[in-house]
Amino acid sequence: SGAASASVVERLDEAEAPTAPACVSYDTSVQNVTYVSDVEGAWDYFCNFVSHSKGLNFASEAEPNDRREAEDFELFLDEGWHFVYGGDACDKGPGTLRFLEAVVRLKKKCPGRVHLLLGNGDVNRLGWALKLKESEFGHPKDATMSLWSQADVPKSGSKEFAQRREELALLEGTVEDEVPDDQVIASFRQCLQHSGWLYEYLQRAQLGVLLGETLFVDGQVIANGQEDGENQTDRTLENGEDIQEWLIELNDWYSKSVKELDGNHESWDPIPSPEA
Repeated sequence: SGAASASVVERLDEAEAPTAPACVSYDTSVQNVTYVSDVEGAWDYFCNFVSHSKGLNFASEAEPNDRREAEDFELFLDEGWHFVYGGDACDKGPGTLRFLEAVVRLKKKCPGRVHLLLGNGDVNRLGWALKLKESEFGHPKDATMSLWSQADVPKSGSKEFAQRREELALLEGTVEDEVPDDQVIASFRQCLQHSGWLYEYLQRAQLGVLLGETLFVDGQVIANGQEDGENQTDRTLENGEDIQEWLIELNDWYSKSVKELDGNHESWDPIPSPEA
């Protein structure tokens, strides 16, 4: 409809603004998408993905652990391509800082064609899973599924602390013994402050995006009210306008909710301890 088209144009224009907190919810003209998810701080894994990706490339050739400066993290997205990161960016590997910097810089450079999503793990860590599951905007209208499930959030601990120390040592070209605990703690705290890479990621992320006819949401699809052997078809998921309206509401809720975290990030992402 004309109204829907106008909404698309308006949101794409808003996304070109320098701050770009307004989420691009959908773009029905997209043909080429490169996608990866669940990097979880595994820098080698992400670099390997980029080396095999169509449309996404590093600006320079280098081995993963030789990428230590801002220019080494620079990515280029070919014209006509969109990049979707499906969520869960941190924690399980010693490359969180490099990965966050790389994708946030790319988002700033191509705000209308780069889409950073929150994963189901992120949503649980933020304490939003139950709220999304039970809310009207947590799934498309009349859908027979929920996209969010509650899961136990692993406590931050000595392994995550050691991985951050390892990454800081690599970035500084030194050995881990030369990186004191205070420096590691300061790194975690900086990530959550204004201009920190995790803060910047959250400010530019969203919960879902519709590109062409493909819906990208990093959640766990759970059937609601379906008995064993019962075959149900959700006609709503075939209605593009309903999906678009739902994504706008969902991402607007996210944008407002993430602003409420300002100054209180450590309540959901506490700094890990160096002690086991």
